[in-house]
Amino acid sequence: MAGAGALVALELATPCPPGGPLALGNCVSVRPFAVGVLLLGVALYLVGLSAVLAWVTGLRRRGVADETAARDWYLLAAAVGLPVAPLLAFTLISALR
Repeated sequence: MAGAGALVALELATPCPPGGPLALGNCVSVRPFAVGVLLLGVALYLVGLSAVLAWVTGLRRRGVADETAARDWYLLAAAVGLPVAPLLAFTLISALR
């Protein structure tokens, strides 16, 4: 989370180039969108990992899964969630604009 905060601070401290980046349009209108996508992506990723951790903890408590299976599910969720969370955040922020 600290890395995301540092990235947001860096983005807000950087001046917009004249005319903005060609691919993204006007820097002033895109900047809040980019910050929103970043923060929502981090939040979705953390919530998703927390949900998987709670789920595998329940499986271990009931004796359905051992420690290795719980770790494997958590690592799988972390690997799948890394590209999915920003894409979902981009879709949600775009839909709410």
